[in-house]
Amino acid sequence: MIVAFASLFLGLTLGAHPVSVVVADPVEVVELVLDGRTVGTVTAESSWTMPVDFSAILAPHELEAVAYDGEGKELGRVSQRINLPRPAAEADVVIEGAQEGRRAVARVTWESVEGSEPTTVEARLDGRRLEVTDPRRIALPALDPDQLHFLQVDLEFSDTVAAVAEVTFGGVYGNSTETELTALPVVPVEGAPRLKLADLDGWFANVEGEHLQAVAIEEGPAEAVFVLDGAAQPVLWDIARRLELQRSGPLRGPLKGYSAPPRPGAQVGRPATQLIRGIMKLRKDQFLRLLWPAPQRVEGEEDRPAVELFPRSEEHPPEHGGVLWLLSEAHQPPFALSDQRLVDAVAVAGMTATLRSRRRAVVLVLTERPTDSSRFSPSNVRRYLEQIGVPLKVWVVGKVSEPMRQAWGDVRSVDAINRFGEAVTDLTRTLAQQRIVWVEGRHLPQEVVVTGRAQVRRAR
Repeated sequence: MIVAFASLFLGLTLGAHPVSVVVADPVEVVELVLDGRTVGTVTAESSWTMPVDFSAILAPHELEAVAYDGEGKELGRVSQRINLPRPAAEADVVIEGAQEGRRAVARVTWESVEGSEPTTVEARLDGRRLEVTDPRRIALPALDPDQLHFLQVDLEFSDTVAAVAEVTFGGVYGNSTETELTALPVVPVEGAPRLKLADLDGWFANVEGEHLQAVAIEEGPAEAVFVLDGAAQPVLWDIARRLELQRSGPLRGPLKGYSAPPRPGAQVGRPATQLIRGIMKLRKDQFLRLLWPAPQRVEGEEDRPAVELFPRSEEHPPEHGGVLWLLSEAHQPPFALSDQRLVDAVAVAGMTATLRSRRRAVVLVLTERPTDSSRFSPSNVRRYLEQIGVPLKVWVVGKVSEPMRQAWGDVRSVDAINRFGEAVTDLTRTLAQQRIVWVEGRHLPQEVVVTGRAQVRRAR
């Protein structure tokens, strides 16, 4: 490669930061372009480095480095996305034999930082799940080659590493297309008929007003990422215990096969029955994941800077249990409340929720007086989540204070069973209403505009 970034921005980034590139001969100058606007040039005299201001507002960005020779001829370019997820695994899919009279096959390839084979592979063709027996060669059903088709392949390598590959083929595209696609979460407006791809023409545009072609619309899985105040678990446990006492009296022993460390203020009679576990579940194809609010510092190797990682749980399907069960019984990593950064964790959770282009939401669960040493402000993070299309729910296991409302807007108390159940129902409805529309081209989320013709709105 003729030019590459020496500065890689893997975490959430705002403000001014030095940006460095490495080049090969005969590069004489490199132009740095942020969101389509030239912000400066670097040369050997500047050690191929200059500061770039990513603004004080948290937002997605695209940074490009364009290399030129001494006569101004472009030699190559490279780009990286800022404040958007960078996958630890990548996958590609190519369609073979989609011509009429032949049964098509999807050839899937992948790479993972773990160097492993995927533990699960799921494929959906035009929104319908396919049987996968060989993850590298997925047989497709008989298809009309004159119709447009959309294939998405989900690969999971571990609890925290996954990849998605998608391709459109048939119709005007013929066998397959290399066109990049952008996923846009939307919600049908009230009274809108069932969304069909043929009806989406003219509904989406870029910021310049140019039409964007929608190539697929689907439901698919949904993901709710919970950020849990480190002091909230004992309160959640007590809510569950009160329900247990109301329904069947105190439990005289732990659930068979379950063991957990005692919690502050724990009382005799753990609420660990199948009753608690089986209620307030998410719907089918809706998954829950926890992101803990205290980052762990990972030192970089050689000249790589250290990074902060917020620990995440595995992905929980509804059969693992209800929301109250999962939140109160999750094994929380040890950390001091003084170290937790709840607002920052919400921003990371939002970015995490967009990684696999699923229907999504983030839920922040607070105590009445949360301890928080975040670097970002709630207003900044709320705006960021709106830009990337991630709805935010804020629950409080206690009374909602006016400062909380000022910071987070719509906040609801979940300090009683009925309120908790209503909050879960609202969350499942938020996820169920969403649809993912795929439009042609590579676009930042805020660059896609829903036009006045559309019968949908952006998910937020």
